[in-house]
Amino acid sequence: MIRAVLVGLGVALMVSNCGPRVHRLKAGLPADLQIAMGRVDDVWVAGFVAGAGKDKVDLNVETVRLVRQQLRRASSARVVETEPLTLASQAVFDDTAYWRRQAEDRSARLVVTGIVRLLLAPAQIVQRGRRTSILGQSGRTLDATVVVIDGRSGAVVARQTLPRRTLYATRDISSGLGLYLEMMEQARQDWLRAIIAPKPL
Repeated sequence: MIRAVLVGLGVALMVSNCGPRVHRLKAGLPADLQIAMGRVDDVWVAGFVAGAGKDKVDLNVETVRLVRQQLRRASSARVVETEPLTLASQAVFDDTAYWRRQAEDRSARLVVTGIVRLLLAPAQIVQRGRRTSILGQSGRTLDATVVVIDGRSGAVVARQTLPRRTLYATRDISSGLGLYLEMMEQARQDWLRAIIAPKPL
């Protein structure tokens, strides 16, 4: 009797392991983006052409870290972990031989790069009753362009400028780094959609 039960369990496990692969849906993401996430095998967030203005923030390193974190949270893809590349200019995006070689060294089928800038936002005008006051340049504007490269050919397959975001300092968030981190969290779906479901060139 016991032997029959164990054999039955073994068959049930074999059948269940042969079934279709199930992807758990990630909370907070639209259905179409979740489906697209399930099709990603591996991705390498390589590095960005970055400028932080007056803020002492390594935007390249921080953006690579945050985008990799977003991809790990939203998908089951293999996210390549290497030191971020330092990219001098946008001209590198069109160097197919360079990207093909870099992607091959890291076994990456999808490469993510682009441009990120953290700029001073215009002074904020605040109206309180009859009084009008102008707050100094306490805000920041985040500009980002995502470039997606096919690791096998080294060619750019998508290039998308994300919606510009502006945020002003508050009691809770006052530093340039804090504002940048908050805007990156707000833009999470924009980044994921540009990487996983990009608009064709």
